[in-house]
Formats: sequence, structure tokens, C-alpha cells
Amino acid sequence: MKPSTTFVTTVTGVVLAGSIASWPFLAGDARGAVLASALLALGTQIPMYFLLKGWRSRNDRFLAAIGLAFAGRVAVLAAAIFIFVVPGRVPAAPFLVALGGFLVAILFAESILESRRVRSGVVEVRP
Repeated sequence: MKPSTTFVTTVTGVVLAGSIASWPFLAGDARGAVLASALLALGTQIPMYFLLKGWRSRNDRFLAAIGLAFAGRVAVLAAAIFIFVVPGRVPAAPFLVALGGFLVAILFAESILESRRVRSGVVEVRP
């Protein structure tokens, strides 16, 4: 399976599992907040993965790729606060906890998948 297909299916599964696991413990508004954070996390991380995919094999762009990914995650979190939480469109606590959890879980999944890809010898690192 292609690494990009593996990434998309893995992170979608992680977010879906988190949403389903939390569903019975949430009230109506909180469920909507968790779904909104799930869509926001997937809508951010999947395009960012493809954007940074070309940079991951170049040593001179490695730190730039990590910095851009970090800045992108922080920007999404800040934008989500100002667009959804401050105006009161979603309950703050479930939305922010779910968004933070999804972003961290996706980050761990991406790290594990990339580590496996590197160890398998599929990666060609260019100077």
C-alpha cells in the first residue's frame, strides 16, 4: 500500500475511533463539537501531509518542514478558537479537548508511520 494511502486511512481510523469512543459520554451540543473538531483535524492534517511530503527526504528542508508543520497546527488551533469558540458556536471544552487530542493522535500516528517507512529502507535521503 502507498504511504499516502496508509496515512489517510490510519488517521481517519484514529479520528473515527476517538469520535465513536467519546460519543456515549457526550450530550447533544458536545457531540457536534467533537464532530467539528474531527473534521477540522482531518481537514488540516491530510492536506498538510501532502504538502510536506516532498520535503521529508531532503536534509536541507527537514527542519523547515517540521517548523512549518508546527506553525500550521498552532495556526489551526488559534483560528479554531477565534472562529468557533469565542463566538459560542460550539461548547469550548469538548471542542478544544477533542481537537487537541485528535491533533496529537494524528501527530503520533504520522511519526510511527514515517518511522516504519524509514526503517524499511524505502526512503532515499538526498543531501
